[in-house]
Parts: sequence; structure tokens; C-alpha cells
Amino acid sequence: MNIDEQRRCGTSVVPIESVDVNEVLDTARFRGLPLLVMACAACITILDGFDIQIMGLAAPAVAREWGVDRAALAPAFAAALIGMAVGGFLLGAYGDRNGRRPAILLSVLCFGVGTLATAWSPSVSALVVLRFLTGVGLGGALPNATALMSEFAPPKVRGQTIAAAIVGVPIGGMLGAAIASEVIPALGWHAMFAIGGVLPLAACLLLYFVLPESARFLATRPGRAAELARILNRVVKEERFSASHSFGAITTSDTRQHGGLRALISPELLRDTCALWLAFITNLFAVYCFYNWGPVVLTGMNMDLGTALRAVFIFNTAGVIGSLAASWLIARTGSRWIQVILGVVAVVALLYIRSLLDAPSSAFSSRPIVGALAIAGFCIIAIQVTLFAVAAHTYPTYCRAAGVGWAQGVGRLGGVLSALAGAVLIGTNFFVGISATLGLTVIALLLLKKHITPVTTDADGRASVLQRGN
Repeated sequence: MNIDEQRRCGTSVVPIESVDVNEVLDTARFRGLPLLVMACAACITILDGFDIQIMGLAAPAVAREWGVDRAALAPAFAAALIGMAVGGFLLGAYGDRNGRRPAILLSVLCFGVGTLATAWSPSVSALVVLRFLTGVGLGGALPNATALMSEFAPPKVRGQTIAAAIVGVPIGGMLGAAIASEVIPALGWHAMFAIGGVLPLAACLLLYFVLPESARFLATRPGRAAELARILNRVVKEERFSASHSFGAITTSDTRQHGGLRALISPELLRDTCALWLAFITNLFAVYCFYNWGPVVLTGMNMDLGTALRAVFIFNTAGVIGSLAASWLIARTGSRWIQVILGVVAVVALLYIRSLLDAPSSAFSSRPIVGALAIAGFCIIAIQVTLFAVAAHTYPTYCRAAGVGWAQGVGRLGGVLSALAGAVLIGTNFFVGISATLGLTVIALLLLKKHITPVTTDADGRASVLQRGN
């Protein structure tokens, strides 16, 4: 006899057992469903990174076939970045209102369709429209995947799992470069976009069947208690919960809060929001300066093209290593000083490269420059990847995806500025300009109040509440 039947029959009602969803998720082992969520998030970000850089990889072939200068394709590059900002704003808020799962599926479908349609793009104008559409999907995928991963991962491994997922973006770019080197010469740029579109569409179909909704999000929706109970049972690997339980994950005051931009600029969050936005803008400026202008600047320093391309590859590879190393350290020591130290080291490495340019041309050597670029890549990309974990930690459940989405979206302004400022900074001022911008990143990180704190464990190896999710 259920509770309603007991009430109708006049019998005593068994008290409803209350379940703290945060406690269940924070004390669970990282296996089973949480591990599946991380794998899904990593798949999403790899495809995201693949499609982010696909235009740059195909641009020379597109320009050659259409008989235009590569500069004529600049609006397509800008359209993708603007679309990513819009996607971050709109689909991040959509994920907070309607759930991470539908927002992720919509985002992946959007950038899959946009990329596939680009394979048949007839003109630069059409290319701009399609890259904007693709950018909207790309911009919506990252914040919602980050929020979902943050809400499933236990505190002890939350930073590492978010970093492991987000680091899929540069990995996707590296895979795209490897595939493009084989596909474009043999089959043309149309085939490259076809591959870049089919893969996310296939992934979207798979995600539809395997990707769960965020348990913390469902705890804010009393009408979906049965779905929440099923997900929690999968997390703990036993039939412990049912729809008759009373689930909770956030405070009563949180449930009355509004999500979206209104929440992000509330008095409680305004300082951290401004600090995060400044950190994202300045750090993404540095990242995209290297992505867009790195080969041009390096070849202008008497470095041959092959060595310049290898240097950019090393920059990205070092960034992947740095991201994983930094996330491991952050879980043990907190994020504030790790990120600040990374920023300072990156500034020193870039100023060292600048000092090498004053050496006589007869003494020029590419080895110290490539070595310093590896250090810079290690630090700059590590800051970018771990900023997603910090943003997910900063914002509560009711505005987490919007918070990450707005930070990422506003940060894309740094990418757009890099496309313009990079041309001005080409030459000896390139490394000085980026180092100055990274100085602002360091200041922003110092101003941020709610950094990730160290996670301690009790005698049973369970994470303490120092970093407990909300």
C-alpha cells in the first residue's frame, strides 16, 4: 500500500525518508554511471575540438578552390566565434532551465548539421551563415557537458574529470589535423566537413540512448523523482531509492533563485563573475593568438614552415599534459595558487622568447624558442582547461551551466580580439602583447574569491565536505 492509499484508508502514514542527493553523489565511487558520463563528456569535447579547428585546417584548400585570398575567409572564422558566444549564452541558460541532457543533444545536433551542410557550401556568404550555426552548437556543448560532469563527479576527482573531459578540445584539434593531412589532399575539403558532420550526428544518436540527466538538476524537479531514483540506484549499484523518497540537493533559498544572467550578476556572485569573465577573455586571447597567428609569427622569425608547425603541435601537446597535471595538483592543493603560478611562468617564458629575438641572426636557434613555447603551452592551455572546473565550482546548480556558458561566451570576445590584435602584434611585440594580457589573467585569478579548495579524505577514503558540490 502506497502513501496515498494509506491516507484514503485512514491508516497511519509512514514518514517519507529524506535523501540528500549531494551526499549520495559526493560519497559514491567514481565508477559505473559517473564514469560513463565522463566518457560521454570527453567524446563531446573531442568532437567539439575537431569542429572548432576544422575551418582553419580546410581554409587553404577552400581559398584555392574558390579563387579567393585566405583573408576573405576571415568572416567565417569570426562567425564561428560569435556563434560560440551566442551558443554559450543561450544554451547554457537552456540547460539550467530544461536539463543538461536535452541541451547537450541539441548542441551536438546543431554543430553536426552545421558542419555537414558546410560540405556543400557554395559561397563565402553561405559559409559564414553555416559556421555561425556550427558555432552556436559548439558553444552550447561545452558548458553543459562541464556542468553535467561536475554534478556527477565526486569532489575528490571532480577537477581531474572535468579537465580530462575539457582537454578533449585540443585533442580533437590534434586528431583533426592528422585526419585533414590525409583526407584533404586525397578527397578535398568537402570530405573533411562531411566527416566532421557525420561523427557528431552519430554521437548524438548514441548519446540519446546512454546519456543520463544530471541527478542534482533532477533534485530541483520534484515531479521527476522516479527518474532521479533510477539514476541514483545506478550510481550506488543497488536498488536503494524509489519515487517515494523525498530528494533534496540545494537549499530552500537556492530553489527560489532565478538562473541565467540575473543570477550571475547578483550581489553574491558579481565579483566572481567579473573575475571569471576577465580570466576567460584574457586567457582565450592568448590561446587564439597562438592558434591563429603562431605559424605566421614563427616563420617570420627565420624558422622554416615545418619547424613552425611542429612548434605549434608541441605547444598543444604540452598544453594537454599541463592540463592533466594541473588538475591533479588542484585537487590536492586548491586552484588559486596553481593557476597563478602557471600564469606567471607563462609570462616569463614569453618574455624569454622576446629576449631571444634580440640575438644576432647568425646566432638564431629554434630549439630554445620551441622549448619556451612548450612551457608557455603547458601553462596557458592548463589555465584555460582548469578555468572550466573553477567556473563549475563557483556557481551553484541553479545557474551552473549558465555561469560556465556566459564565461565561455564572453571569453570568446578574446578570441575575436586576437584575430584583430594578432595582425598588429605580429613581430617583436607579439610575445610582449600576449604576456601583458596574461598578466591580466593572473590579476583576475587573484580577485576570484571562490576557488576550488583542497579535498581531504576521512579514514574510509571518502572526500570531506570542503569541496562538496551544490
